Amino acid sequence: MSTSTGNRAAPRAFRIARVVGYFVFLAAFFLPACRQIATPGAGAPEVYKGWFCAWITIINSFNREFWHSKDFLAILSGWINPLMLVYVASLFSRKLRLLRRIFAAAIALFIVGTWVYFYLVPLVPLLGHILWILGIVQILFGEVLSERTAPKPAE
Repeated sequence: MSTSTGNRAAPRAFRIARVVGYFVFLAAFFLPACRQIATPGAGAPEVYKGWFCAWITIINSFNREFWHSKDFLAILSGWINPLMLVYVASLFSRKLRLLRRIFAAAIALFIVGTWVYFYLVPLVPLLGHILWILGIVQILFGEVLSERTAPKPAE
């Protein structure tokens, strides 16, 4: 394989990975995302689907009390989804590259905040959460590698 063929194959692979990431990201909303930790003598712990977690966190964004507690980390996790929508919309213009990178960094920080929240509450991440994160990583991965695989200008 020549280097020019490799340069063309890499962006195609990123586009395919990104499209697969969209489907994984969307599928995660319909799967169990997290559950409470089981305690001895109590009933079965509640399990929350991804769409429910997204809904609750967005709705509670307007509750001032949540912003003044550790629950603000959950609210930040809820804003990952709208940020992802803006990120995906910004993919249609090369001029928005800096904005995309800012959103990608914010999404990464909010994901870490989600994990800190899981630790503090405590909640156990389930398959839906793991797939949600994997979908996000697949969608954002091209942003990280885009400069490395971009063809060099001819001299």
